Amino acid sequence: MKLNTYSIIAVCKETGCMGGAAASCFPGLGAFSPYIRLSRGVIASQGWVNPFLNEEVMGRIERGESAESALHQALQEDKGAQLRQISVVDYKGNTAAFTGSENDPVKLHVRGDGYVIAGNILTGKDVIYEMEKAFLNSKGPLADRLMSAMLAADRCGGDRRGKQAAVIRVDKVQGFPYIDFRVDDDPNAVMKLNEIYEKNKQHIFDTYDEWVENVRQGIKG
Repeated sequence: MKLNTYSIIAVCKETGCMGGAAASCFPGLGAFSPYIRLSRGVIASQGWVNPFLNEEVMGRIERGESAESALHQALQEDKGAQLRQISVVDYKGNTAAFTGSENDPVKLHVRGDGYVIAGNILTGKDVIYEMEKAFLNSKGPLADRLMSAMLAADRCGGDRRGKQAAVIRVDKVQGFPYIDFRVDDDPNAVMKLNEIYEKNKQHIFDTYDEWVENVRQGIKG
């Protein structure tokens, strides 16, 4: 299954939040990516996606391997590795990324301190570079910064096949959904996702911590 044309995944070392965002011409990509296990890592799989690869990489991280080692070892066991594009950030902020030779151009990835941005079938390399610039230059919560990167990619053209689906997800406390919005089928998916996010984010920011604390204390939320 070929999906997730461009993505960004990151961890916030200050808050412990982990998250990612992605967009594609393929519908419903939010069901597959980003793949998050809080206090372990976050993965974005693209190209011809192998969901079992996510499980293998995350399992290795849980057993103590770094993002780099976990991804390298998992790819050695994947006969279709050159079809994959996969990004990994572990809970320490270590990163790893791989763009297989059989992905369609324009294809590339960039890595930084606690983040990875990757894409294929892009309108141009500037999609990834503008995403990185927007992410690094934006302020505020991790989700705001991820969304800034997605909007920058959208302005640059994004997927050269067109637009259909987009997702943003950030985890803060295990077992308690935090930011988890997606658009599964819309010709302006990223812009629609941003509308949903902007409409609802402040309520989540204002009430989330109290909700979690109430549940933990056995009080009905």
